[in-house]
Order: sequence, then C-alpha cells, then structure tokens
Amino acid sequence: MTAMTVATSTPARRRRRPFALIALAVLLLFKAGLALLLLLGVSLAESGLLADVMRLNPELGALVEAATLSQGLLIAIAVVLVVAAVGLLSLHRRGWLLAMVATGVFVGFDIVAFTAGTANYLWMALNIVTVFYLNQTDVREVVGVTTESLVPSVGRL
Repeated sequence: MTAMTVATSTPARRRRRPFALIALAVLLLFKAGLALLLLLGVSLAESGLLADVMRLNPELGALVEAATLSQGLLIAIAVVLVVAAVGLLSLHRRGWLLAMVATGVFVGFDIVAFTAGTANYLWMALNIVTVFYLNQTDVREVVGVTTESLVPSVGRL
C-alpha cells in the first residue's frame, strides 16, 4: 500500500500593509483632525503651536466659526477623510479612489488660494505628501490599483 497524503491548499496569503499605506492613513486622519479642530472653534490664535504651524488668518477662522454651511463642509471633509483612511487600511480600492479624488479637489482649492494670495502652506504641504503616498507602487498594488498602461504599446516604426 502506498502512503496517503492529504493535500492541503496553501492558506490565502494575507496582504501586508506597507509603511506608505499606514503613513497615508495617519496623514488622512491628521487632516481630518485639523478640520475638526476648526469645526470645534478652537481659536488658532490662542494655541500658539497651531497658530505657528497653520498660519491661518483670523478672518478665515471667524468665517468658519460663524457660517453654518462652513461647519457642514468641515464635517463632510472630516468624514470623507476618515472613510478614505479606513478604506485604505481595509485594503479597499474605493478607499484609495476616495482619497485620490478628495486630495485632487483639495489641491485644486490650494491652487486657487495660492493664486489669490491666501494660501495655507501647511495644508498645501499635507496635500503634496498625500499625493506622493497615494502614488507609491506599494500602496497602489496592495489596494488593487493597476499600474499597467491602459493603452497597448505600439511597436517602433
């Protein structure tokens, strides 16, 4: 008689979260925290560290505290950033897409604010770092975003 062996399938390899993905999620949560700080009416002028880092003008802070629409917008921004961070940590492609779209919108507003002379350089820097991490190969591969060209290459003539 021959010895019988039980064939076992190899366990599904668990996808590892790269450092860039974790850093990206922390960055998104940090940006959501900044939005919530503005929402809660924390006076940036009173907290010296935030005032030095944010360099946010007092008029904009007063506008954010006064306007209900702005408060709703800040809540929406914070929710979108938290959902994107959770989606990324769950290794879902839609988390990456949400983070990419939100960051694209933020960069658009950064460009408009820069040309108007009212740029918030900390927020701009955070958005640039976010775009950098979103486009890392490790992050794109682990969430299932293809890095292959959508257009087939044409041979040389």
